Amino acid sequence: MDNSKPTTSIEDENDEDEFALLGDPVEVIELDSSTANAAPVEEPFDDLDLDHGDNLNDDEDESDQMEQTELEDDDALILFNKHEKSKSVFCLSVDPSTSTKVISGGEDDKCFLWKIADGETLCEYNNFQDSIIDCCFSFDSKYVCAGDMGGQLRCWDVNSKEEIWSFHTGSDIELLRFHPSAHILLCGTNDSQLWLFKIPSGEYKTMHGATDKSLLTLSILSNGKQCICGYGSGQIKMWDLKQCQTVWQYDPTTTDDNNQIISMCVNDENSLVACGSTDVTCRIINITNGKLLTLFNCFLEEDEKVDNSVESVTFGGENLLICGTVIGHLFIWDVNSKQIRTRINTNSGIVKCISDSTSLYTACLDGHIKLFDVRNGELLKEWKSGGGNDCQILNMVITNDKQHILCSYSQGTCRIFKTNKT
Repeated sequence: MDNSKPTTSIEDENDEDEFALLGDPVEVIELDSSTANAAPVEEPFDDLDLDHGDNLNDDEDESDQMEQTELEDDDALILFNKHEKSKSVFCLSVDPSTSTKVISGGEDDKCFLWKIADGETLCEYNNFQDSIIDCCFSFDSKYVCAGDMGGQLRCWDVNSKEEIWSFHTGSDIELLRFHPSAHILLCGTNDSQLWLFKIPSGEYKTMHGATDKSLLTLSILSNGKQCICGYGSGQIKMWDLKQCQTVWQYDPTTTDDNNQIISMCVNDENSLVACGSTDVTCRIINITNGKLLTLFNCFLEEDEKVDNSVESVTFGGENLLICGTVIGHLFIWDVNSKQIRTRINTNSGIVKCISDSTSLYTACLDGHIKLFDVRNGELLKEWKSGGGNDCQILNMVITNDKQHILCSYSQGTCRIFKTNKT
């Protein structure tokens, strides 16, 4: 079924089923009101430089560091290698209902649906014209969607394996997200548009970010009524998904190209959103009114001339915020006191951080996954990916049952690891 030229947009009178999204505003956990025009937080902190394993020793000479590209232990339970060799796998998503299936997509213009238990391929989805940039399951695992860099969207029924819908946005796709409780697909593009599609009918709404920059990151609030978008212009906006209107907009203080919002996380109370940027800062925004509460600087003086950015942000237990940078530093902040709790040097660029209460899973460009205790920065466990050239992790997800870690790699593979959960 090809709906690449849909003629029907979602009208207000038939919105009630999937787009009944209006409701009371979320409650806010207020911080000190004096932070409304907050200055950057620059406080002394404890440094933790990891000296763990052969490839993390600061005293190694150049020849020893070269050995990091050689083969090492591979702690993976499953190695999935059906993607084209040496073609990066950019994205993967786990089915939320059973945590038994995963979809992965990448530079080979394909995506695969496969089993977590043994890596068996269930379906190969091709007919894309460009690299698969993102993929996702619906909330009930009934549908799976993928989008390529050229703007092509496709959706399949997981059980029948039939393609049920396709569409072309006319612009490059940056991200895909399924609504947490409805068959609605959200798609962000490089012309700042946010698309909302009903699946499988293909009816749609669009919300333009009013900028010529990309929509780079997005978080849907747990009530399903609003979402927050981060743009390449440095702007942050909350959208009402039913009315297609901006609730609030945060504008950066500068207009240069070094303040792109590339990472985002909403706290459990839906009162705060943390936004990581290419200017190596993390902004804490009040979700109710869009006011800046705190600006955390995630760099050291010696890092100022290094190409750096806050690649991943996540809220942890005990009111902590974790920021991971592309040069390998973890900054663990106390949100209430606005003080740094710990800084950890992982000695490898950080791609993704996922928190589980006081535990933090960190995926790094050296192919290692590190598990930390965010309360004190202690390294609890480390998983290796076999080493070798081009073993950089590009994405990481953890199954809803917390039993498995899944990573995609620049070498055209995916791996599944067992967590420390029993």
